[in-house]
Amino acid sequence: MVFVGKTVAKNSEKAVRRAALAMDAVAVGTTPVDTGRARGNWIVSIGNPDLRIVDIEGSDTGQAAIEQGRGTIGRWKLRQGPIFISNSLPYIQALDSGSSAQAPSGMTDQAIKAGQFELKKARLLKRL
Repeated sequence: MVFVGKTVAKNSEKAVRRAALAMDAVAVGTTPVDTGRARGNWIVSIGNPDLRIVDIEGSDTGQAAIEQGRGTIGRWKLRQGPIFISNSLPYIQALDSGSSAQAPSGMTDQAIKAGQFELKKARLLKRL
């Protein structure tokens, strides 16, 4: 029975990692870009949200944010608690609500749907 429990935990961790990676990629990728500061401030953390604001401009691709997220998510273990994907810029909610003409509203909703899709594929989440 111990073997089955370890297999379930390991497979669950993999599925949650895939979901978190998908969510991070969508959050970063759908964030509108002016200076790149909003895209660069998506920070992945474990256990608690990371509320720092990173002073990055010129990060129009969001590559640094994606790499940070991949590293953190790749090290995550189930026993460590939840994975947080946060952006503490004061205007991120306005961007998410559609204040930028560059992108439609709802980047966080799109990110959540990407994570849900991955969890459904892994059969860890049923229809909502």
